[in-house]
Amino acid sequence: MADAQIIDPQALERLREWGGEKLAGQMVPLFLKNSGTRMDQIRAGVTGTDLQEAERGAHSLKSSAANIGAETLRTLATRMEGAALDGSVETAGALLPELESAYADAMRELATLENVGYRQLNTWWRVKGTISAIRGVQGWGKMTRKGFSGATT
Repeated sequence: MADAQIIDPQALERLREWGGEKLAGQMVPLFLKNSGTRMDQIRAGVTGTDLQEAERGAHSLKSSAANIGAETLRTLATRMEGAALDGSVETAGALLPELESAYADAMRELATLENVGYRQLNTWWRVKGTISAIRGVQGWGKMTRKGFSGATT
């Protein structure tokens, strides 16, 4: 699995298209902050044979992983969710090490992306905004409306 892409950059680009830099910049830190709780749910559910807990954690992790483009993690979380729904403690237990590995890979890559790109860009925007505020510049600048081509009223 070393050759597989851990995070799909197109998924992060879709987040930027849908919600701008702010949404894309918030999703990675949110995943880094909250996904550990989902993994804890899965671990506790599998090791304690509370498969409903494992299913809830896997379902949430699956959705979060899809949002940030962690396809391998999403696939394994989907399989874990299915095993938990089927009541298969053995299958869930067998999937857990592979899920743990994919999770660790995704966390490592996302932490790098967050620290190498977004934080520097966010700092630049803050410095630029502070300088503009000190100079008394207000507003976003001149914006020209382009409209919709072929639109009818």
